[in-house]
Amino acid sequence: MIVRPLTPEQVAARWDCSPNHVRNLIRRGDLRAFRVGSRLLRIKTEAVEEFERCQETIGSDASTDDTSSRGGSMESGDVIVLTHATPRARRGKPST
Repeated sequence: MIVRPLTPEQVAARWDCSPNHVRNLIRRGDLRAFRVGSRLLRIKTEAVEEFERCQETIGSDASTDDTSSRGGSMESGDVIVLTHATPRARRGKPST
């Protein structure tokens, strides 16, 4: 049986999110995908299931920690770096 790859819209329907969210996951490298031609994105079912397994693992790890912090515990050596985005320049109104 041949399993056809999924579109971002099909994955979004499966996860009850927006197609743009799926595209952002692909762009960040969190979800594996490939292009058909120069524009069409396709996602293999295996990649979707792998992503779902990773999310389940992350969720179950956080819920089993006995910590009072919302984000779970940090192992020694883990570093979280928060950065601010650079402000965008405002566009002026076009002159008439």
